[in-house]
Amino acid sequence: MSESTETRPGTASATTSDGDTILEISDLRVEYATNRGAFVAVDGADLAVRRGEILGIAGESGSGKSTLALALLRLLKPPGRIAAGSITFRGDGVPPVDLLAMQGRRLRALRWRHLSYLPQGSMNSLNPVMRIRDQFADVIIEHAPERKGSVREMIPRLLRQVGLETRVAQMYPHELSGGMKQRVLMAICVALEPDLIIADEPTTALDVTIQRVILQSLADLRDQFGVSLVVISHDMGVHAQLVDRVAVMHAGKIVEVGDVHQVFDSPRDDYTRGLIASIPRMDLLDPTTPAEGPAR
Repeated sequence: MSESTETRPGTASATTSDGDTILEISDLRVEYATNRGAFVAVDGADLAVRRGEILGIAGESGSGKSTLALALLRLLKPPGRIAAGSITFRGDGVPPVDLLAMQGRRLRALRWRHLSYLPQGSMNSLNPVMRIRDQFADVIIEHAPERKGSVREMIPRLLRQVGLETRVAQMYPHELSGGMKQRVLMAICVALEPDLIIADEPTTALDVTIQRVILQSLADLRDQFGVSLVVISHDMGVHAQLVDRVAVMHAGKIVEVGDVHQVFDSPRDDYTRGLIASIPRMDLLDPTTPAEGPAR
């Protein structure tokens, strides 16, 4: 493997070897209604997430990645709709359920306790007029009211687990950097120790130094909690550094899925080869160094 994959912050050690599946997507189709008919954003997706692994979903903007994430979480809003397929979730202590068949309180009971979401754009995801401690308390008390008495003790521990000082709990979002806000959201995501976290573009709009911190924090969450992660990013460098397996989306379809080493070393699809070739190459900065294959 190249330098980018050798220095990955996480390892594949937490990936199960028995193929235990926590989330299974079958023939999923998502459409958006338009004046000219239905636009298909996700077209017959089939994908499985193994317990304890980090699965990456790659593709350019508009390929259907975020729409797939919203469908998995049942957060699609009109004119979007799930037209076909099934999404089977197997959380700890929860019998297998089809998320598409769940409604109301049953679906709400799964969120945060078993299934969490790290949204794209942390700057817009925190309430600007509430202290960080109160935003933690909102989530914990709403989804696990039996833990109300322990919220004060939980917050400092959760902040430390993502590398933040406990004083952050007293601050407002505008007092935090973009990377700090992202880590606050990560801490909220794991507050109730869910089985699966879906992270949508977790490094967008962050400089490369903070991106590295966020990637390390995500890997640490997997290692500390045994949580499974689905990481959505258009940046193939993020996948090379972080994930165990990667699924590549193009025009609403999943065109390739495989172990991250295999996909980077021997991509099967032309689109995947194009994505890998788009990663900036250090050897191109030196005209005396011959180019040898796609750098990662």
